[in-house]
Amino acid sequence: MTNQKLSLMAFQKKFATEEACYQYLYNIRWPDGFVCPKCSHPKGYHIVSRKLIQCANPECRYQASVTAGTIMHRTRTPLVKWFLAIYLAARDKRGISAMALAKEIDVTYKTAWLMLHKIRKAMRDRNARYMLSGIVEIDDAFFGSPARGGKRGRGTEKSKVICELLTNSIHPKSV
Repeated sequence: MTNQKLSLMAFQKKFATEEACYQYLYNIRWPDGFVCPKCSHPKGYHIVSRKLIQCANPECRYQASVTAGTIMHRTRTPLVKWFLAIYLAARDKRGISAMALAKEIDVTYKTAWLMLHKIRKAMRDRNARYMLSGIVEIDDAFFGSPARGGKRGRGTEKSKVICELLTNSIHPKSV
């Protein structure tokens, strides 16, 4: 997806059908139209029953999928549910539990658990490609537990933490 922030209503409107999700993936994979990944032939035709695109070169006939090489490859779960799962997993910094996702997109717990693991791994892999630079803003965090008789949460005594940028990693340093 892109970095634009969509409301849930706008997201559901944009990706309301399986065809809309398929077309979105198709346009990302082949922005200038289909090109065979095997022989680079510029023409192909859709095999609708199998959701594949077959190369029109009679010597090749390679069959490509818009989901090949993605976390949705060879899935039986509809793309609409995958897109909504990705949206729900990414919209909140705390994420979503597999049980909550299963209820939201109407799949089994096992399916939701697998989807979340694939989504989180893809997010982790994507984030690993970026390096922080320039001005980095951080937020405070609560470390430790409340003192005896003390308050929990916001009332907890805070330990100040400063993160400094060192080459390719963030190194926490207590002050």
